[in-house]
Amino acid sequence: MNLKTTNHSIKAISIVLPKNPLHKEDELKLCNINERKYQLLQENSGIFNHFVSDESTYSSDLATQALEELFSKDILKKDEIDLLVFTSFTPDYLAPACTSLIHKNLNLSSHTLCLDVLGFCPGFLQSLLQVFLALNQPSIKKAVLICASVKSKAIDAQKDKITFLNNSDSASAILIEKNTNSKEKSCFSQKVFSTQCVEETLPYGGLRLDSLNILKVNNNLTFSFIMQNYPTFFQEFFEHFNLEKTNFDEFFIHSSDNFSKQKLYERLNLNFIQDNILKNYGNTTINKLPLELASYTGGGDKQIFLGSFGTGITLNACSLKINFDKLQSFIKVV
Repeated sequence: MNLKTTNHSIKAISIVLPKNPLHKEDELKLCNINERKYQLLQENSGIFNHFVSDESTYSSDLATQALEELFSKDILKKDEIDLLVFTSFTPDYLAPACTSLIHKNLNLSSHTLCLDVLGFCPGFLQSLLQVFLALNQPSIKKAVLICASVKSKAIDAQKDKITFLNNSDSASAILIEKNTNSKEKSCFSQKVFSTQCVEETLPYGGLRLDSLNILKVNNNLTFSFIMQNYPTFFQEFFEHFNLEKTNFDEFFIHSSDNFSKQKLYERLNLNFIQDNILKNYGNTTINKLPLELASYTGGGDKQIFLGSFGTGITLNACSLKINFDKLQSFIKVV
């Protein structure tokens, strides 16, 4: 599906990451891995830091802190939020919804429309589209999109040590305001290849008895599928919307490690550089793209390409303009 909608304004991004409760030596012991193997893992992945929530910290806790930062900086008032969208694949509960927990924690206005979305690595772009479409409604002027993950709680650290040591828990709260100039457009595209969905990510959570209580992803299948299919999807996106790659200032595409990113960028004919987001923050899954935007120092009004892929198997692409001179960003370890 290809959709064009008003290019609404991303005004602020608040990101929180939990302080790891374990020292490195304790983590290596937990994962049964020695220092030399850990160094090789870091060199291959490009990840030198990661953030893990403690036993009592969940998605709604990190989300509450991320949104609270926008209030404390006087960027947003509680009664100004017309729409609150929460996206995660690690919610606290099935019920009550995480938006209800966040709403309660921060005593938000009863008029705020709340929506919870199940979203994995592609979840940020999927929910960003929903927010942009909602902002086309006359009564919705300001929206907050929250993306949160405490994936560490769904990983078997001993059996899936690489995933655990690369993963970072996090939450982002993104303030998006209505753009009344409907001539300014953003473009979104999504394709779902569901044939191998239960092989790519083994059934996890829910009520069915055959589901797992830990996340288990077939990384080899995912890697080969993305390498084969994302380049075509990428090219079709530009052709469908009649966009020129040379008119884009930046390309930010979801990546879980430097090796995968380099191989994909080679296939897309994009310039690859070592990924400082991965290096400094680890694999933040759903919050990789928000971190890219929050960390950007280029300034000015920029044309941005955003890409993501993952569970489903789902491919996403987005073209939008962001005025980075007016974007306020905060990244905080709590």
